[in-house]
Amino acid sequence: MAVEDVLDARLRALAIRVRKLRRDRDLSQADLADRAGVSRSVIAELERSRLAQGAPRPARNITLDTLFRMAEALGVHPAELLDDRE
Repeated sequence: MAVEDVLDARLRALAIRVRKLRRDRDLSQADLADRAGVSRSVIAELERSRLAQGAPRPARNITLDTLFRMAEALGVHPAELLDDRE
């Protein structure tokens, strides 16, 4: 499998996991963004652009800072967001 394919699969898994955790906590994208201290567009772009197979890559990569902020806002360890083994 090509590196790009592996990265796409992992980004898709991250997007799905963030969306699931957000919905499990009954949070809107705006709620999560407020709690994480990021713009709603960051959350929306992550979720929207990675949910569909073959969807275009996000215009920007998620930073570690943003990943840590989202994990804190969702009440999980950052590794939980990145673990794509299921």
